[in-house]
Amino acid sequence: MRLLLDTNVISDFVRGIETVQANLRASAPADLAVSSITVMEVMYGLARNPPRARRISPVVEALLATMNVVEFAEADARETGRVRAELEQAGRPIGLCDSMLAGIARHRRLTMVTHNTREFGRVDQLHVIDWHAPQS
Repeated sequence: MRLLLDTNVISDFVRGIETVQANLRASAPADLAVSSITVMEVMYGLARNPPRARRISPVVEALLATMNVVEFAEADARETGRVRAELEQAGRPIGLCDSMLAGIARHRRLTMVTHNTREFGRVDQLHVIDWHAPQS
């Protein structure tokens, strides 16, 4: 594993964002991971819209089945606490779920793949890439 996908990457894949689809397809499945936090966020989104969920759940489930799912462990929680404190002290907090994802990625030295670079970019020592942007 080397890439931790944010929830918006899963959504963008399902919505047909071409750059996201191309990057996902070009990545080795062993390099891709989602966290249990992202699984929760995706399931929450589907549960909020049952008609849409009936249409896209098979695609979402098939995609998730191809990836490693990283469980939120105690070491991730400890790193999340450090991330939240650092951002709060800097006067630049981010949401709890994003803090948890950043904690997982930073602790495990994974690259965070997200279109939400504004928030994740605030986290020191976190490598962030946006698959909407051209890759170099």
